[in-house]
Amino acid sequence: MVSYIVKGKTELFSVIIDRYQSKVFSTAFHYTHDHEEARDLTQEIFIKLYNNLQNYKGKASFSTWLYRIAVNRCIDWVRKKKLQTISIINDGSEEELDIYDTIADRGVGPEEALIKQENSVYLRKLVECLPEIYKTAIILYYFEDFSPQEISEITGVPKRTIETRLFRGKNLLKLRMEELICGGEQNVLQ
Repeated sequence: MVSYIVKGKTELFSVIIDRYQSKVFSTAFHYTHDHEEARDLTQEIFIKLYNNLQNYKGKASFSTWLYRIAVNRCIDWVRKKKLQTISIINDGSEEELDIYDTIADRGVGPEEALIKQENSVYLRKLVECLPEIYKTAIILYYFEDFSPQEISEITGVPKRTIETRLFRGKNLLKLRMEELICGGEQNVLQ
């Protein structure tokens, strides 16, 4: 289909948009945490995609190539945003983050559920503050349901490196969450 679009059948581009728009928007939203910003970013991604279709060589699957463009554009957006403001504050009005289930050790009681509820906003903020290499891997794996192999293809980073980044990112989030909950103190029971 890409070759037909490049040769002038531009109306076929709407098929690509229909097929990938919600996934690209979801990726953008996980970086921006703002519907309007995510919509704008999604539009920019598809414009960039359209303008670069002639560069698609078919070495990777089309979706992998598209998500590489999307993730790179999202990372650029984050870098630009960080220059404009020190932190991005989330008012907690969006859907709650369910990555906590995978990061936190499985609890044994209602206390764990209460901690999850109280700290979901903080966890979202912690994900935003991760170094970019971990943040991208965490977002694509836990929020977008990409496998480490797919993330490797999207980012151009070896699969083992992605697995390491997921492991380290998850541990970093866990550590920061424990510091938040415990106030930086280590509670040791003997």
